[in-house]
Amino acid sequence: MVDVKKAVKKAVKNSGKKTVKKAGKKTTSETLSAMQEKFCLEYRKHEGNATAAAMAAGYSERTAAQQATRLLRNVNIQKRIKELADDAIRKQIIGLDKRALVLSKIAENANEDTQARIRAIDVLNKMDGVYVIKAEIKISGNVNMLLKRRKKE
Repeated sequence: MVDVKKAVKKAVKNSGKKTVKKAGKKTTSETLSAMQEKFCLEYRKHEGNATAAAMAAGYSERTAAQQATRLLRNVNIQKRIKELADDAIRKQIIGLDKRALVLSKIAENANEDTQARIRAIDVLNKMDGVYVIKAEIKISGNVNMLLKRRKKE
């Protein structure tokens, strides 16, 4: 009797789900349910507070702490949280084009301090490789002798 009830519950629960197999490897976010994905996003938003993230994701307030602990043990959830953290770090780094644009705006802004404008132009020139670095080398002694010794070594 109990087995029949479980089978009926499972059939009813799964009846609305459509199973569509995609070709190729699934990304981490595709392997998670909607609530699990929301938990990962909320976990980042709540700066690592798993209980608050679980409540914000829609889990019951009464069981949020236990759900959060269970979710954080899930390997796919750990991977997704790491992906989100790496993405956030990547977005914080200013690219070369954006840095050049900011420096150009400073250099062109007449309201900016003269020293700041000169410094911006200097950095832009260094970025573009306009400056040629000159090095002075002083060799004492016979150059031919030094080259012969070096060839032997």
